[in-house]
Amino acid sequence: MVKTSTVLLSVTYLSAGLGYGAVFSIVHPAAHVAFAALASLSAVRHFFKPFSLSRHLLNGLALAVMMLSLSRIRSDLLVEPFVDGVLVLLGIKLLEAQMQRDYLQVYLLCLFLLLGLGLVSMSISFLFFLVPLAFFLTVSLLLLTLEAADPLAQLSVKAVAQLGAVAAAIGILTVPVALILFFILPRTDFPLLNLLWGFGKPGMGRTGFSNTVSLGDVTSIQEDAAVVFRAQMARVGSKDLYWRGMVFDHFDGTRWSPSSAQTKVELPDAVKVNPGDVPQTILMEPFGMEVLFGLDRPILVERIPTRRTADGTFRVFSPLFKKTRYVVWSRLSAPFGDEGPPGAELLNVPPSLSPGVVSLARSWLDEPSPLKRVQAITAFLQSADFQYALDNLPKDLETFLLQDRRGNCEYFASALAVLSRLAGVPSRLVGGYRGGYYNEAGGYYLVLQKHAHVWTEVYLDGTGWLRVDPTPPAAVTPAQLYTRSLLARWRLFMDTLNYYWFRIVVDYDVERQFSMLRRARTLAGSFSDIPKMFSFRRLRTAAMATFGFLVLVCLVPAVRYRPRHQSAQRLRKTYAQRLRRHGYVLMEWQGVEESAKTIDDPNLQERALRFAQSFERAVYRDQNMDKNILRRLKEHLRRL
Repeated sequence: MVKTSTVLLSVTYLSAGLGYGAVFSIVHPAAHVAFAALASLSAVRHFFKPFSLSRHLLNGLALAVMMLSLSRIRSDLLVEPFVDGVLVLLGIKLLEAQMQRDYLQVYLLCLFLLLGLGLVSMSISFLFFLVPLAFFLTVSLLLLTLEAADPLAQLSVKAVAQLGAVAAAIGILTVPVALILFFILPRTDFPLLNLLWGFGKPGMGRTGFSNTVSLGDVTSIQEDAAVVFRAQMARVGSKDLYWRGMVFDHFDGTRWSPSSAQTKVELPDAVKVNPGDVPQTILMEPFGMEVLFGLDRPILVERIPTRRTADGTFRVFSPLFKKTRYVVWSRLSAPFGDEGPPGAELLNVPPSLSPGVVSLARSWLDEPSPLKRVQAITAFLQSADFQYALDNLPKDLETFLLQDRRGNCEYFASALAVLSRLAGVPSRLVGGYRGGYYNEAGGYYLVLQKHAHVWTEVYLDGTGWLRVDPTPPAAVTPAQLYTRSLLARWRLFMDTLNYYWFRIVVDYDVERQFSMLRRARTLAGSFSDIPKMFSFRRLRTAAMATFGFLVLVCLVPAVRYRPRHQSAQRLRKTYAQRLRRHGYVLMEWQGVEESAKTIDDPNLQERALRFAQSFERAVYRDQNMDKNILRRLKEHLRRL
């Protein structure tokens, strides 16, 4: 047997633990420490060594915490201070929990923490925390009801299990109602959550590419395992998995950037999609980027307003601070000849370039054609003399080519572009992503920041732009290392759940709601074509019969357990009448045993306690009200 209060406290701590777990990754370290200290102190107070605390002191502490949280709120840090404050308040309320209202406030704070998680990330982890928290809160409300009836009541393991079953049944019964409300409640096009997601969020994740790429920048991006986008499409060959983003054609010796000529906006004309062009539905994560990605080379973007430049870069009109879905069509055939010839600026090299690098490039001038020169330079960079590395990188291109000969993709791509220019071949860099994990269950590629990559494009007269990737093909990249870990396999599984969660639940907007309504209307109209044997009258009869059967199934358990509850109510009412004859009043909020202990007459108190203990054992502990027990309880009442 265990006290109801002990079970209630245990479930309350489990609820608080779930709320804390939901926001664990977004909470400030100071809030972690404060909550852990308060929760530990609370556990000591409730389970081991009770001690008294001034409510005025705790209320003052709570007020100070909220004032501190409000003072930390700014345009780029809107949700996190609120979550920190609520978490510390939860620790304070756990320490204070004694009365029924204290428990209710704890549960409310747990729900606020879950709301904080939803404002920061609407991944399926929200559902994983919501379901058990709803279960624990339902159990807690049932326990509060029992404790209000009898604060000293005790429960058997069987009774606790039955309470859990009742809470689970309540939750299951609410699922159909929740689904109906989810589908029929009106949606709005007004992006309410975007007010919170989009308020100055450059710090919400590492941006994959800015308007410049310096030597060594991509290494820091590749250390991040965050999801950049998902591309729903059929599987393609690994040689085609180059996700094009930005083009960089100006080099100052350490940094690449787009030139003013390349950033000139070209309004998108009507582009004809040819047979063989590959469509991709991209679900872009909110990293605050303006650049859209697609397989090299994207030719058309649908479902979102864009602007494109002549080099095939697609941009939106404002940074993306919410998940964005768009369709992109790509032409995988290489080389790409639709773009016109480049200007002379794509042969420019920095004036500060080392004479050693210039001398190195002259060794390829004797090659018979520009293509042969590029191939020779690529073979040089992919020889055994060069090594792919992510740390201790060279300070500049000269050190990479003439001394260390170790670096990552932007060193190899920069070296090929500069040496090609020195050899008379126009060239530029392209920033994007290389590869991706194909999810067979979802039918999409998962692309992480670890897939960040830079490659080179060279222009050949009469042919067009040709993609050349000088990074050694045998290089073990961060993305390849990541695939070998067990964590990556687990993440792919979770990402499948997340993908369908966003596709079915989070992305359910007003457009999809109207689409479903139109389908329902079409389906309803098709009933007019049903043969007469399926007339409206017969369908109505069948629906009423089905509804009656469901009502009958639901009423059977109620009818089965109703006599027990009615008997308990009648016995309590009779007990109150007997006490009233002796001048005592049984209050509605009082337990039977509690009222018996208030009787002054020892003989009457003894007889009342016999009934009360037997009654509470039958109703709350054993939950058994058979004929023999009912007869004994009535006998106790007659002796009163």
